[in-house]
Amino acid sequence: MPIDIYDPRSMAQALLQMKPPRTFLRQLMIRRDELYNNEQVDVDVKTGARRLAPFVNPNKGPGKVMDRIGFSTRTYTAPMISPKRPLSVTDLQKRLPGENVYSPQGPDERAALLLGQDLAEIDEDITRREEWMCAQAAFTSGIHVLGDDVDETITFPRDATLVDTAPASTAANGLGTDDPTSTKLTTARVWTASTADIPVQIRQMRRQFQKLTGLSPDYMVMGEAAADALITAPSLVGLTGLLNTRRMDLGLISPQLMEGGATYYGQFAGTGIDLWGYDEWYIDPADGAEKPMVPAKLVLMGSSKSYTVMRYGAVGVSSGLDGQAQLSLIAGKRVPESWVTKEPAVRFLKISSRPLVVPVQNDAYLTCQVVA
Repeated sequence: MPIDIYDPRSMAQALLQMKPPRTFLRQLMIRRDELYNNEQVDVDVKTGARRLAPFVNPNKGPGKVMDRIGFSTRTYTAPMISPKRPLSVTDLQKRLPGENVYSPQGPDERAALLLGQDLAEIDEDITRREEWMCAQAAFTSGIHVLGDDVDETITFPRDATLVDTAPASTAANGLGTDDPTSTKLTTARVWTASTADIPVQIRQMRRQFQKLTGLSPDYMVMGEAAADALITAPSLVGLTGLLNTRRMDLGLISPQLMEGGATYYGQFAGTGIDLWGYDEWYIDPADGAEKPMVPAKLVLMGSSKSYTVMRYGAVGVSSGLDGQAQLSLIAGKRVPESWVTKEPAVRFLKISSRPLVVPVQNDAYLTCQVVA
């Protein structure tokens, strides 16, 4: 019995064998993927408290009751991503890119090649959308779902001192106090200013992060303007010994290109924070403009130990024809479908996915604008 290349199982197996595009933010943020059997996903939020166990008199009573720390649950409907692509008879007659002009390939062979290309391209587009969702959740505390007949924002509340936060400056030395109080760096403290002490700023941001979350941040992702400002920062000219020697020259910022569009810049001694630049762009369907995945002037501080997951809602599909058609919910990261229309004679390929980035620890990310 011949294998139907358009059978959902065959297409799903082909998708599993494909290597997705590299996604730096997703690798940093997402701990694991979780599949749900319905369209909604639940988010349990529990905020810890640094309580001290009470002292009691050993001769009076068995102990003191301490209430349990409660949690809240939010339910979100996972947004639907569902691109499709038509395949017509004309497509089966056209030469494919790179195909010999005099190639003897028939329609069936060309259809198989087109299926493979379409699966790969659509999967890459969905993966890029997931990377965009990671950026939105980290840098903006919310995901704006805008598309055909859908316009909603899924928000993840975050402590105000972690959003565009920065240590306040003092007139005397341009350094900071212990508590971040301003929403942006003052003119004297932006990274392009000679009075900015970047290692001190990073340590103060790290301290604020630890105070609110109990986690130890270990990475910072910089937009292109922020990364350029770090390299040319006048406050770092002539300094030696500030930079960790791991993977870099002593006293020098030596960017190293990594896989997936990331650049490793190093680590300031005493901060424990790896500094990364990330050069990746996407075409915004709202206006057709190409935009950076990471806002140019911002930096993002996070912890690789924070619990952020990618949860996938179930996708509704139909099987069978006319009166025998059945509806079902499929739990999966990618759910492929294919069908044929008679007039016009076109086969459609569709891949659906319902991903949602869920920062279970809402305060696990800190953002700051470091360039004016």
